[in-house]
Amino acid sequence: MSPFKFLETWLHTLDNPDGEFQRILSKTYGSDETVLTGRKSLLQKALTLYGTRFGNDPVRVFRCPGRVNLRGMHVDTHGGYLNLITHQRETIFVVSLATDTRCTFVNLNPEYEEGQFDALEVTQSAADAPDWERVLSSPSVKSLIRERRGHWCNYLQGVFARVAHAARCPISKGVRAVVASDLPAGAGLSSSHSVCTCLLYALCGLFDVSLSDAERILCVRDAEWYAGARSGVSDQGAMILCKNGELVNAPLYLPELDLSEVRRIYPSDAVCLLVINSYTTRSLSGAQLVEYTRNRFAYSMALDIFRQELRRQGVAESFVCSVDRLARLSPDYLKPVGGLSLLYSVLLSVPERISLQELRSRYVLDRFEQVYTQYFGGIPEENRPKEIALRGPLLYGIAESERARKFFDYVKQEDWISAGKLMTIGHDGDRRVRFDGREVCPDVSDGFLARARRDNISIELLPGDYGASSPALDALVDSALGAGALGACLTGAGIAGSVIALCRRDDAERVSNAVRQFMGGREYARLAGRDDKRLSYRELEEAVVLNHRTAGAGEIT
Repeated sequence: MSPFKFLETWLHTLDNPDGEFQRILSKTYGSDETVLTGRKSLLQKALTLYGTRFGNDPVRVFRCPGRVNLRGMHVDTHGGYLNLITHQRETIFVVSLATDTRCTFVNLNPEYEEGQFDALEVTQSAADAPDWERVLSSPSVKSLIRERRGHWCNYLQGVFARVAHAARCPISKGVRAVVASDLPAGAGLSSSHSVCTCLLYALCGLFDVSLSDAERILCVRDAEWYAGARSGVSDQGAMILCKNGELVNAPLYLPELDLSEVRRIYPSDAVCLLVINSYTTRSLSGAQLVEYTRNRFAYSMALDIFRQELRRQGVAESFVCSVDRLARLSPDYLKPVGGLSLLYSVLLSVPERISLQELRSRYVLDRFEQVYTQYFGGIPEENRPKEIALRGPLLYGIAESERARKFFDYVKQEDWISAGKLMTIGHDGDRRVRFDGREVCPDVSDGFLARARRDNISIELLPGDYGASSPALDALVDSALGAGALGACLTGAGIAGSVIALCRRDDAERVSNAVRQFMGGREYARLAGRDDKRLSYRELEEAVVLNHRTAGAGEIT
């Protein structure tokens, strides 16, 4: 039986009151009527637009949910542990095969102009390239990034090119598609990864390309690189690995992607998660940009520095070489060479702050110039930092990966108090201001770490200092905690986007109302940089959403 169904058949099935399609959707979205109503509404809009633009073609429908990272912030590019779940808002592709090689993509959101390109033209050289780096370095791709940076169609072309490269065969037939998404852009729920992942599943289905989960994850990352976005693998990892609404725990380490350590659990319904859209955007300049970038620059070299300090502690070279990811900077992994005590000794040997000149003389950092240019190349010479904080970002990465590892264990044990506590401690490592508005100055001093070592304090209980939050996000965390949330933190890259709050189910409405009330006031408008313009009633209603875990990316059949 053909997987294609005429558009009018889809629309008729969607409207059929006999409940059969409702049962089909329930397998993907669960049984919550509010969720099903929202999903059917988005699907109806996508199908209707397709009919208006292209007519009654045989079509297939693919979908990809948003994602939430519960714990494991900023550690995915260093092989730290993550705790990933899906979010019910999603991207949908209604797609058919064209009669020629022309591809046409229409977005339900009118802000995105119609995208067109030739499938064979985009995929021919990618299919023949010996490796993906050769594709990215080609003049045509460099020109695409330079001339149309950020254009949504670049991501689509990237997926086409990457699938052809994986299949070692150009795509010689075009597609016609409508793209619909109700994932809020810039809210930290990974709307761009959702588009790429959804199209990947569509192309694999349309052209019979078989890929493993690991290959799919890497293909989406590479497609984003094609568009000029150097992303990691955690976002699409959630969308692909979370099969049935599970919580997935894994260290997604590159360059290889070994999924053998993936742990899965279906969390209890005793608690729920609120996703809070801050309605802020990431816009940094001047001193704020330097401060934000400084910690990331230090963090990017953390593993190299830690290994060199291990050598100075007399640890055998064979063991030092095995410490190649944050997941292996845990007391358990380091137990053969000293465990928690050694971890503290290494941290104490790392300077709190260090000049760039001293950094280069103290440590052998082969990629120093490349990384320095990557982070500070766009900042005027006179504004670039002369010294950086080193210990705080390193402590954050080690502690955060360990928080993420133990978070999953607490969820499995249904120890929600401890799970929520780890969320809040993690946010404290990102925090910029206290509840009273004063600037946060995290303590990572020698005395603080020496006391922690003496008292045998577990490393995950130390926040560290990464500093990726903002006054608005900090205030939302404090508002949720003050109303009774078990834990709260930013999710995603930070500075803007969303906050998540873990609540007992009976407390969810009270916490939601308290957060909305705070967001509706003048103080939040000031913190969010809205020039005293308060959020509208509709914005407040949509600001706090109860998270529902759906199936991962796939086809609606």
